Amino acid sequence: MEDQFFQTSPPQAKALKHLIAYYYFHTSEVEGEKKSYIYYPNYLNALSIYKDAEFELLGKFETFSKPKPNSGFSLGYTKLLHNASKANITGPFNKIGVVFQPLGINHFIHKPLSSICPEQINLNFQHFTPTINKVLEKVYQENEIDKKVALLDDFFLNHFHEFEDQKLLKAVNHLHQTEDKVSVEELAEHVGVNRKTLLRAFRKHLDCSVIEYINLIRFRRAVDKYQRLTDKLSLTEVALETEYYDQSEFIHHFKKLTGFKPKSFFKNLTTLGKEGTYWTFD
Repeated sequence: MEDQFFQTSPPQAKALKHLIAYYYFHTSEVEGEKKSYIYYPNYLNALSIYKDAEFELLGKFETFSKPKPNSGFSLGYTKLLHNASKANITGPFNKIGVVFQPLGINHFIHKPLSSICPEQINLNFQHFTPTINKVLEKVYQENEIDKKVALLDDFFLNHFHEFEDQKLLKAVNHLHQTEDKVSVEELAEHVGVNRKTLLRAFRKHLDCSVIEYINLIRFRRAVDKYQRLTDKLSLTEVALETEYYDQSEFIHHFKKLTGFKPKSFFKNLTTLGKEGTYWTFD
């Protein structure tokens, strides 16, 4: 189901397409309108931008935001790797999301991600401030999505730098390109580093283990495969086609990451935009 207030757009600049998956624009002009949704672990993690709003973290994996006039811009970063999270928003709101490709944000920061954002949800992400604020003023004044995207593209092009760990980049790309099961040892050998070096690099720049990342890819492949098929496969077929050992492992893994068994998870899942955004609305 398409949310009429939710639009997505990939970057226009070719140089950014392997770094930024897409931008999204999520708005409501209804005073007091409340939206609550659950979003799920992903290797595509997002910078969230609000104007004139205040945030609160309710526990480790739930957020609440409401209007706060003349408060300026608020930026948060979510690297949701292990748990589902719930967002509660009170309108009116005007939210922009910058959804990064794997290791995408690492091309725009000058310190390891694990040191800049040790939390899974950071509601006070200051790395791009105050320089991004002038750009955001222009973005929020524009009504056309294409013009908003062009302004955001320019900002990130001006803040691009080469990521230092090319071995890690090669390892992550290999995991996304192959459909075969890969062990940590095989991955380390493929990129030409020892096992400990690879494990440290994943922790430093992605803040997860190699196995956790592999499981995350497997989970998202299963979700994408099921949601994008017109003629749905059985859940058993989805499990086998996405390298789960059997349906029991499939169910266990989904329950661990989402809080739901696969059947309930897919029944209540909503697809937003055109870039593979899947939320569960209350």
